[in-house]
Amino acid sequence: MHIKELREDILGVHEKVETLNGVKDYIFFDNAASAPALKSVYEKMEDVSKYYSNVHRGAGYKAYFSTEAFDEAREIVSEFVGAGDGDTVIFVKNATEALNKLARILSDRFNGGKVIVSEMEHHSNILPWKKHFDVVWWPVNDEGKLELTTLENILKEEKDNIKVVSVTGASNVTGFVNPIHEIAKIAHKYNALISIDGAQFVPHAKMIMDNGNKDEKIDFLSFSAHKIYSPFGSGALIGDKNLLDVNEPECVGGGTILFVSKEETLWADFPEREEAGTPNIPGAINLALTLKRLNYFGMENLEKREHELSKYFLDKFNKLNDFKLLGKNREEHYFSVFSFTHKSLSPFLLASILSVEEGIGVRAGCFCAHPYLTTIMNFSKEKVEEIKKDMLEGKIEKFPGAVRASLSFYNTEEEIDRFINILEKIEKGEIDTSKYRYYKEYEAFFPENFKFKKPDIF
Repeated sequence: MHIKELREDILGVHEKVETLNGVKDYIFFDNAASAPALKSVYEKMEDVSKYYSNVHRGAGYKAYFSTEAFDEAREIVSEFVGAGDGDTVIFVKNATEALNKLARILSDRFNGGKVIVSEMEHHSNILPWKKHFDVVWWPVNDEGKLELTTLENILKEEKDNIKVVSVTGASNVTGFVNPIHEIAKIAHKYNALISIDGAQFVPHAKMIMDNGNKDEKIDFLSFSAHKIYSPFGSGALIGDKNLLDVNEPECVGGGTILFVSKEETLWADFPEREEAGTPNIPGAINLALTLKRLNYFGMENLEKREHELSKYFLDKFNKLNDFKLLGKNREEHYFSVFSFTHKSLSPFLLASILSVEEGIGVRAGCFCAHPYLTTIMNFSKEKVEEIKKDMLEGKIEKFPGAVRASLSFYNTEEEIDRFINILEKIEKGEIDTSKYRYYKEYEAFFPENFKFKKPDIF
């Protein structure tokens, strides 16, 4: 594996931005939110786009080309995640749509019921289940991790009431990785299905839904293309076709039917039944090309590189005194996601300083994981009520939380050094934080009279 070749394949990796301290190379440490596109795939799409046409039922070379490419993209996604023989791939906008679709389908199948959702989850893996099921919470421990014994105790107590166990493959806050096949085995032992939110897992490690052991098979997997270097509005829900084949689709229209008369409707087979209207054909093809490119380098190699960067990051970060990392006992099972707080400064102010002073892009807040953050940050009930009041009054700047730096295989030790250096300056009082004030229109802190400049692309 050639790290330099990998880095050079990232679109925009050499972009420069204006800062208070001059023009600097931009550092992108917000990969957990969305990852940049691959240059080689982006260039390939220019050729593919010349043959764009709608898929299925079209006549002509471009229609045949697009249909074959779209169908092959489905096969490539299935192979990339190690899906089983009975699994199907439904193309969606993102993991959020996939999880909403899955929760609705399974609610139809089971006529409601109970679902176990872990306290570690992103809102996209909480709200769809709350909408369609009664949620039973699987709490994290004092380290911010999930314990399998706790899950089994819940399943024993609930007997056969639990229909699904839904859990993230890896946390978007702490980077902690969950033993998904062990979780699947426990869920299946108690006749529950297993759903994995793979949005943070699939981009960073080799996913195998079906490892040959039927007790450990992942029943359903959701992930977003934009987090795996294909930010063009696609994603996938993968799962057992027989389990997904329930009643009529929620979104109906063209592409979802075999035949329509004035009296009746004959629905199409899966996956077309759940892909209403014209699908995002370029997005699906781009995702498939990206997965092929990642396979060329090897997901195991990418994971190894990210672990090297993570170790380097932690060795540097742990020497700081005023900053605290969320999540305890970070050893082997974690990805390169680091959320942290400062002893006194707002996370939004910290993020703005990193951007304005040094040209580093990070994320601040609670990362769409409020239950997890309020637990691992030990917020009292009174504190939670105070937060709710501030949000209802529009006081976004008072929202607590953390700063998140999320690295990828293309980042470098030199970028980490620049990141740590600005934190050291903050710690030593070398950054004048008093010059920053909150601008509601940007929902961010900027120095007085600061002008946020952007290209006039329209």
